[in-house]
Amino acid sequence: MSRNFVVVRADRDEETGALAFQKFGIRGTPTTMILDGDGAEVDWIVGFGPPAEKFKAKVDKALAGTDTFRALAAAHAADPKDVAAAFKLGRKYAERARDDQALSLFRSVVALDAEGKAGSFTPDYLKAPVTFTEYAEYEIARIPLQGKRDPAGMRAFLKKYPDGPMARMAYSFLDVFFIGTAPEAEADAFYAEYTAKFPAETYVLQKWLSRIVKEKTDLGKGKAVAERLEERTQNNPDPYAQAVMAEYYLAAGDKAKAEELFGRPFFESHVADVAFGLLEFADFWAQRGENLDDAEAAADAALKVHPDYMYVRQQAAAVYLKLGREAKALEVFGPAFARKYWDEPGELRSYIYFWTQQGKNLDGALAAARRTLELRPRAYYHWSALSDLLLKMGSRPEAVQAAEKAVEFASPAAKPAMQKNLEKIKSQATDKK
Repeated sequence: MSRNFVVVRADRDEETGALAFQKFGIRGTPTTMILDGDGAEVDWIVGFGPPAEKFKAKVDKALAGTDTFRALAAAHAADPKDVAAAFKLGRKYAERARDDQALSLFRSVVALDAEGKAGSFTPDYLKAPVTFTEYAEYEIARIPLQGKRDPAGMRAFLKKYPDGPMARMAYSFLDVFFIGTAPEAEADAFYAEYTAKFPAETYVLQKWLSRIVKEKTDLGKGKAVAERLEERTQNNPDPYAQAVMAEYYLAAGDKAKAEELFGRPFFESHVADVAFGLLEFADFWAQRGENLDDAEAAADAALKVHPDYMYVRQQAAAVYLKLGREAKALEVFGPAFARKYWDEPGELRSYIYFWTQQGKNLDGALAAARRTLELRPRAYYHWSALSDLLLKMGSRPEAVQAAEKAVEFASPAAKPAMQKNLEKIKSQATDKK
């Protein structure tokens, strides 16, 4: 970019920055103004979001003169009946909240193409295309709503386009009005309509319940809303939804229900979810040999979030091994871990299985295996684990002996599998001869 631009950063809190904000009418940040050598506006980019390549693509587009403010303004001046140029220029003005110019252009789009046949585009937040005309009508309804707080225009838009691609956005924008300033009865009617239209949107129920709690005039009606919200989030609890429901039940005098929904069980489950998510990320990239620093950092973070959970330690160790960090793996899930659970055969068994599969720390696993048999000498599954480990270590005669013990102590249901495993080990030993 340095080859094409002189980059200047304007800070609103500094004198020169404040002058730049005033000169260009900047209302939201970040806004990138692209000027020519004389300081005239060529284009602008409002907002920024990763990845950086997306922003660069917009800059490259501006450099090429594609749909810039200057190009669109020239096209509109040359042909005021060019619907596409008028529409795109209107969107440019709307990005900068230059509402009068935007509304004038959007109204001209509707006048020129009332049937919506001139073209369409797909906004970043939609998966389906929307015609220039429908989007222009949405903006004609949205822009005045910000100031007058009158929902009539957006209501008329929804009446005309009840199932159009912009309907969801229209309801979402109306929500801003009904959550705060609308009379209670009107708000209830709106949210009932909104939830019926988009029954899968738990966010809508959250907003409705929040409004009821805020009013505090009739908490009884909130119970049905809270129950619907709980039903729709029970398989995937959402922190914001749980918080709103807890707030409602506290207001209604049911502290026990609030604790049930947003107390310690919620905390404990989400700690685990965070740790598992981090480990899933770490394992994904470790397997592919990419983003390795991030993978290791994610495994580290999972251990900090949930350090006492065996599964987290085991999975973090697996990631470290994939990264070639065996010492670190042993630190979190090695002999020190085994000693901590020296009297817990279940935990030791998981430890033995893990290192048997990894083919590392086999002496440590062997010590743990012998300990499980001291604790549970007739448990066939511990003998079977020892057999697998000895086989991995190349001690086939001892592996056969351990497998024979597994058969001896196996339950009737498990005996066939243990017998099959014994025969497999014996045949392998024979093949080696």
